[in-house]
Amino acid sequence: MKTIVTQKVNCKDCHRCVRSCPVKAIGIERGHARLVEDKCILCGKCVVECPQHAKQVETQLDRVKGAIKEGRKVIMSLAPSFIGNFMEYRPEQLLAQIRSLGVAVIEETAIGAEVVSRYYRSFLNVGNKTVISACCPVVVNLIEKYYPQLVDNLAPVVSPMAAHGKLIKQRHGADAFVVFAGPCIAKIAERDKHGADMDAVITFEQLREWLKEAKAEVPFEPVLDEAWDRSRYFPVPGGILKSFMHHDETDTDVIAVDGIEKCMEVFNGLSQQEIAPRFIEALACAGGCVAGPVSGSFSCVPAKKAKVVEFAKRSRASAPHVIPRECEFHFTHENKRVVAPEPDEAQIRAILNQTGKFTVADEKNCGACGYNSCREKAIAVYQGLAETEMCVPYMRSKAESFANIIVDNSLNAIIVVNDKMTIQEFNPAAERMFNKRKEMVKGTSLTEVIDCADFLTVAIAGRKIVGKRVEYPAYGLVTEQMIVPVYEHGLVLGVLTDVTDYEKKAKEIQHMKLETVEKATEIINKQMHVAQEIAGLLGETTAETKSALLELIWLIKGKGDQ
Repeated sequence: MKTIVTQKVNCKDCHRCVRSCPVKAIGIERGHARLVEDKCILCGKCVVECPQHAKQVETQLDRVKGAIKEGRKVIMSLAPSFIGNFMEYRPEQLLAQIRSLGVAVIEETAIGAEVVSRYYRSFLNVGNKTVISACCPVVVNLIEKYYPQLVDNLAPVVSPMAAHGKLIKQRHGADAFVVFAGPCIAKIAERDKHGADMDAVITFEQLREWLKEAKAEVPFEPVLDEAWDRSRYFPVPGGILKSFMHHDETDTDVIAVDGIEKCMEVFNGLSQQEIAPRFIEALACAGGCVAGPVSGSFSCVPAKKAKVVEFAKRSRASAPHVIPRECEFHFTHENKRVVAPEPDEAQIRAILNQTGKFTVADEKNCGACGYNSCREKAIAVYQGLAETEMCVPYMRSKAESFANIIVDNSLNAIIVVNDKMTIQEFNPAAERMFNKRKEMVKGTSLTEVIDCADFLTVAIAGRKIVGKRVEYPAYGLVTEQMIVPVYEHGLVLGVLTDVTDYEKKAKEIQHMKLETVEKATEIINKQMHVAQEIAGLLGETTAETKSALLELIWLIKGKGDQ
């Protein structure tokens, strides 16, 4: 399953995820965003920034619940940033609530951080190469994919999560079900790197929802205080350095950096040999792990940081844990360089031309598409990650062009006035209709051209007029009008259809009908007259015939009698 998926039905074509992604690992296809896994570093910015919540994070919560239902010993490794991200709970209350869910043991991931910090201390004394912390999986992804030349600088050791998983498995047995809970999306994918050391990863958001769903009422229990106090500083900037050395912020030999953009700036400087510190502590989230993308907390970062620091300071200084010899914490990072096809200058220009950018001056570099420049977006189009339709100025220009074409070629007169009846816009058809007496000019009053009583009525009453027949004898025009208010701009729009020829033809047809009726009536009258004359003639003839036949019969009958 993908760590982050986009629900297309909720993706509203806003390109906000493209703008927020520091490595542009978002592809747009038919207006919908998709995550490009080979490029993605799982920083989670697209999840946080999506206004429609179209980006969804994988959940392994059912796997954890299943293990509890099966009766397995479930042990939770709780990220040390929990103290700043669950401020609605007291620490002892939170632990008790988690235990009530069926979790047998809860330990702080800071125990794993303690192990990692020892390795970091040892690296400082070996060789002259700059060492970059490998605690943050987003930073590791960033270097493996975009700074492969620095892969050898990554500390060759597992993350605190993986280290803690190894320790738990060693102490509780390989059959123990270990689940990590933290504010980081990248930890979900990191779990696959470490095989059986971690059985599941859930986010603080998912844990919070699970707790709300359970609604358990349990007595308070004491906080587990097993972690070394200094390792509890890991989730805040400078905390990794603080765990194994005394760090002065003015010390240029070590660097603590948080936030992806700042990390990239430091890595660029290291790659170009502008800097050469002994150690770089790098955290992808601005403000450290307390500001993780799936912490589920809306408290400000300084408040979270203060809680973590306060908790670490009041912790008792426990003795360092003994590291079992059989546990292997060494890890080799990989070169996963992102390789994408690069267009030549002619291909870039051809793509730019498709959006009306024929010169450098045409390249607005507005960033509305999500890319920093028009050229960068053109390259993304070539690579199949962007579409030409993402260019907002071009699409607006295109829409306006289409609208102008429709308006300019409309056979109907279109006139726009303000509430004072001053002409704001008109199209060629209006000009043709009403320029016979006085030239129609923008900025002049419509009253100088036509009777605008209906326009004024609409402006005052705010009700549209549809299908009204209006004659303009001075122009020899008969029109059918639709006049509507445009509230948001304080304007009135009139669409006047010239029905003069229609009216003329209608009158001609009516006249033709009347003439036809008259002709038909005349013919009918003539026919009736002829019919009557024929009937009269037929009547006389019939009478004469009858008389002759009766006379014949009489004669015949009389002759027979004699």
